[in-house]
Amino acid sequence: MLTQAQIAAATGKIFEVPRVINGCARVQFVGIWPTGNVAVKRASDPEMFGPLTVSSEVAAPLMEAIQRRFNRRGQPCV
Repeated sequence: MLTQAQIAAATGKIFEVPRVINGCARVQFVGIWPTGNVAVKRASDPEMFGPLTVSSEVAAPLMEAIQRRFNRRGQPCV
């Protein structure tokens, strides 16, 4: 489970995670909806209209990548 600090730190950042969006390994994290679904954009097309919504199960690799990059206080891991 991500902390609010991790979510804030990861918002707008690009992550290399295959299979979150079909045909795209680089995704931009937009946020987490109140339903628990995750909003992402293709990193190759950041100006696309609105984010794509994926289930938390599909976004699990992205959540793990965020936890590896940012500690619970939202600071980059060394």
